[in-house]
Amino acid sequence: MKILFITPRFPYPPLKGDKAVPYHRLRILDHRHEITLLSLYEKDEELAGVKQLRQYCQAIHTIRLPKWRSIMNLALMTLFSSLPLQVLYYRSSPFQKKLDALLAENSFDLINVFMLRVAPYLSDLSTPKVLDLIDSMQLNFQRRAAMEHIPKRWLFKEELRRVISYERNIWMSFDHVIVVSEKDKTFIPGDNVKAISLGVDTDLFTPRITLEHKSVIVFSGNMGYAPNIHAIKWFVEHCLPDIKAAMPEVSLLISGGNPPKEVCNLGRKPEITVTGFVESMPDVLRQASVAIAPMQSGSGMQFKILEAMSCGLSVVTTTLGLGDIKARPGDEICVADTAEEFADTVVTLLKTPKMAERIGRNARAFVVNQHGWEHAAYQVEAIYDSIIDKRR
Repeated sequence: MKILFITPRFPYPPLKGDKAVPYHRLRILDHRHEITLLSLYEKDEELAGVKQLRQYCQAIHTIRLPKWRSIMNLALMTLFSSLPLQVLYYRSSPFQKKLDALLAENSFDLINVFMLRVAPYLSDLSTPKVLDLIDSMQLNFQRRAAMEHIPKRWLFKEELRRVISYERNIWMSFDHVIVVSEKDKTFIPGDNVKAISLGVDTDLFTPRITLEHKSVIVFSGNMGYAPNIHAIKWFVEHCLPDIKAAMPEVSLLISGGNPPKEVCNLGRKPEITVTGFVESMPDVLRQASVAIAPMQSGSGMQFKILEAMSCGLSVVTTTLGLGDIKARPGDEICVADTAEEFADTVVTLLKTPKMAERIGRNARAFVVNQHGWEHAAYQVEAIYDSIIDKRR
């Protein structure tokens, strides 16, 4: 099958959901399909991974969208358009021209576009097409708006208002829509919407060889992402003092790129280390005995949880963080929602190595069996086949 992938950001390195999903789709599906990639990018350094992706793509086309142009888009069009702000942000005439040229020069069997923000480029095309939303933006902004302070809250509420009407109807413009969880699926009413779970590279995220138990807690992820900022600030403020009182030797690793000042400032406490970007997240995870995902906002499925589980760590999360992950609480993962419960669970795992190791082993087995990228890619491929069969 000849397929065109369209992404709002260059999908390498696969450190965030909107990059990891298209990257792993490419990596696995290229063996049986001829894939062309068309992607926007903001800075030249984002294209350092072009060489890595060439092995999976028939062709790669990139169009620069400078941040100043995106800001101009918002300034000029916000008052005259009801489209979501993120859609306006990613408007690009050169990108549209390149897409038109590719469609004129090639006979693609199918187009797979990633994220709501670039969906309008495809909405009127007759070519069979799939929209991979990853998360429901309605659910995402609904939760984030509740957590933000004014004036950010006003901005998030305005985007939520715009997203609601747009996302609820977007399914009508595509043959199929994909999200990562059943919860996200409920926000899009079409009968052509399917939930396909996130995957993990289980060959990369592996347990450490020695099972030395350390009093180290880890929180990982993109630290420029608001729900991650909310989560770690909540944990440090409401849970860590009680954990520290029970275990004075405990330490916390906060690891991931783009930490804002408010997260970096947490590193002033002697028991907290903020690493920023790291070359190898698996190496960081293997330094800890317990991983946390105390999510208070956000949507979709949490990569950080699946990656930590794949490394054989016991993970403590909230009900919101657990989401659609089907791991069994108390056996493959731990779930706690109040600050007191969360702190007590972490302390219990740190003080009871055998329990932590048992849950970690079960967690690893769960991810290997349920969340390999291959399984997700094959489900997507089945959707491709069903669309082509139906069109025929």
